Amino acid sequence: MPAAAGAPAKAMPAAPVSPPEPEGDPEAIVVRAEIVDERHRLCGYRFSVPFGGNRAPLPEPVFVETLVAARLPQFAQNRIALVLLSMDAVIFNRHAPLVAPHTVFMLDRKGASLPVEQIAGRMTALRETGCKVALRGISLDPVDAPLLAVCDVAMLSLGEHTLADFQSLVKQLRMRYPDMKLAVDGVETWDEQRMCMSWGCNYFMGHFLTTSDKVDPDAKVDQSRMTSIELLNLLRTDAELPAMIEVAKRDPGMTYQVLQWANAPSNGQTTKVTSLQQAFMVLGRNQLYRGLTVSMFRLGGGANQARDESLLEVALTRARFLETCSKLPQAQRDELFLVGLLSLFDVLLGVPMANLVDKMHLSDDIRDVLLNSDGVYGPYLTIVLLLERDKVDRALEIAEKEGLDMDGLGMVGQAAFKWAQESIQHTHANDD
Repeated sequence: MPAAAGAPAKAMPAAPVSPPEPEGDPEAIVVRAEIVDERHRLCGYRFSVPFGGNRAPLPEPVFVETLVAARLPQFAQNRIALVLLSMDAVIFNRHAPLVAPHTVFMLDRKGASLPVEQIAGRMTALRETGCKVALRGISLDPVDAPLLAVCDVAMLSLGEHTLADFQSLVKQLRMRYPDMKLAVDGVETWDEQRMCMSWGCNYFMGHFLTTSDKVDPDAKVDQSRMTSIELLNLLRTDAELPAMIEVAKRDPGMTYQVLQWANAPSNGQTTKVTSLQQAFMVLGRNQLYRGLTVSMFRLGGGANQARDESLLEVALTRARFLETCSKLPQAQRDELFLVGLLSLFDVLLGVPMANLVDKMHLSDDIRDVLLNSDGVYGPYLTIVLLLERDKVDRALEIAEKEGLDMDGLGMVGQAAFKWAQESIQHTHANDD
């Protein structure tokens, strides 16, 4: 009904105001440490924001906002995101914005001065949010039994024990708490990873994933990868189309793969591409070059398929970071992308890098950095490797010398990680 004359008009309800996007510290560098499972899958990351040098520790609310801005909750919808929390975070509900199906909150037993029952209460409160709880600094002391009873993941460090003591600890935990997962940090080699797995550990953290396992100087590169290398060489030398088609025809698997790429929905073809000549024209040299380089990580199959996919994720993140962190001309940035991908080929194939470089037509600048971490691209690769190993201060020193935007490196790293995740999903969709 209309309002009576003279009656005040009804106020319209105010439109809901969306809360501002969390920003955290835009200059913070979020470091991700790979978590590998028993099947050699890169099943998640430990997320942290290191400090030191001129950087003070972030207040925990800002730390949480920074991880939210880095899209950790979205990542943790499908994969493990391990985050260290203070004991107070639970009381003040600081952790709430990070809650997601695969978020694992880690508490430090040794850093807590609280009675066991209070720590157990905080762990139970975290679990009630639907998240998993990891505990660092555990012991088999009977007083800690209530903590282990509500612990989803026991965080162990390989370097804190002798091998005999570590083996005994794992054995006892496995026997007493069969449902609890065991994660071991500080794994530096594949031999250490296999040892820990044989004793019953479930998750592995350290730098072993990106290190060579068993390098065979006489190892042969399989035919599909040799075909990829030949095509990459032809693309690098601007070879004519007939020469590239001739090489691709030698490998039926490669022909099938190139046709799949060309017919991917993202290429917008209204008619089906049925010939290699059409496919090469549709893809263009740049798209074909990147596709071939990525496919190198997926041609092995067999027992190493999960490991190779894990290496691809690291390599794509590394490559994208290198491509976007510098102010170099576009041609050199394209080469930096290639450096990031190729920097793990020796690990991928179990072949010395020198043998691989000899088979590929590469610029002297790329050869210098891959063989000696030297030359014009050397500092850039060093920066990304230092960041991967949580040596942020040293990375920033080199970045400053190279004239990089140090305050923006954190955003570059986050964008590179997001791009790599999306690229992997996209290439999987194209392969289906």
